[in-house]
Amino acid sequence: MEEYRSNMNILKEVLRGKRPHDDVEFVAWLKESEEHQKCYEEALQQAASDLRIKKSFNRQLIWNRVLDETRKKERVRVLRRSFMRYAAVLLPFVALFAWWLLKTGDVESSVEVTANEDGIMLFLSNGERVNISQFDSTGVLEKNGMKIRMTEKRDQIVYENHDDISKELIYNTLSVPARAEYCLTLEDGTKVWLAATSRLKYPVNFVGTSREVYLEGEAFFDVARDTSKPFIVNCATFSVKALGTSFDVSCYNDDEFGLATLASGKIEVALGDQKKILSPGEQALIKEQSLSVKEVNILPYTSWMEDRLYFFNEKLESIMKRMARWYGIEVCYADLGIRELHFTGNVPKYTDIEKVFDILEFATHLDFSLEKGKVLISRSKK
Repeated sequence: MEEYRSNMNILKEVLRGKRPHDDVEFVAWLKESEEHQKCYEEALQQAASDLRIKKSFNRQLIWNRVLDETRKKERVRVLRRSFMRYAAVLLPFVALFAWWLLKTGDVESSVEVTANEDGIMLFLSNGERVNISQFDSTGVLEKNGMKIRMTEKRDQIVYENHDDISKELIYNTLSVPARAEYCLTLEDGTKVWLAATSRLKYPVNFVGTSREVYLEGEAFFDVARDTSKPFIVNCATFSVKALGTSFDVSCYNDDEFGLATLASGKIEVALGDQKKILSPGEQALIKEQSLSVKEVNILPYTSWMEDRLYFFNEKLESIMKRMARWYGIEVCYADLGIRELHFTGNVPKYTDIEKVFDILEFATHLDFSLEKGKVLISRSKK
């Protein structure tokens, strides 16, 4: 029992950001068994319920209920069930309170944020700009004969290849603004999901011995297999090469590092003369002139395609960058030390940002003041 309590204390400190995610004791506990890892992941997933929380709620009442629930959990002796519930109660991020409040019925059903389709722009090879929201059923014809059409559900654009297309190498660019994402199918059958505030430049048809595209921001690629033509994603400082696989690449200009996360297959990440081969579940981190690889849980790096923002022991600064890209806001800090706090949890993206901030305030003891598209984060004085 003492060992169990000690493990729970370590877990609480990691979840609350008082210990780093690579803490020796915590990592050792996770590595003891697959059961520990599974229980921890299930606890996080259990907390991942839709956020539809009322703006006004009784903080003291909720806090008392959380404390009561915690005391009950401490009396449960079955390890897995106790661990899962205890972890769910202690998550210091919005997912905890979303899940708990939904169980108690203090919810509202409306979702107030919608995708920003109007701002998604397709730039053709002749410089013409096409607003995706104005795309009609007949599609667009490129100068080389390639037809670009939209699916019936209007959720992606597709490039249709045929024998009469000229071999001229011409490019299109898809630009996605804040609070939006979009999918396109390239002429070889490769599917690309482009994240908020991202741009992808790509050939209308792939000519030559490789299939090369150019990314600013973040995208997930499900690459059509063609061993004779490797698929290459070029970023500002590094590149990712694949034959037939699925992976996420993040290379925003305002990030200190780039990431390539492999979901399936195999990729090669190159930084100058440095090259690393990745297997599924591995991630390459590119920072300045350094290229390193580690094993990761891919969920936090791919969940944005499932309409969620997922964080695993992540710095607040990093979390807010992702939220800023989605909601189109500017983030300021009254105390720079706040940026280093770590949190775990997840939120659905189609939730009113003020509701997200309400729950963040309760969960973090921080104040989030939003005015004219700018949020100021400060330590709570309450």
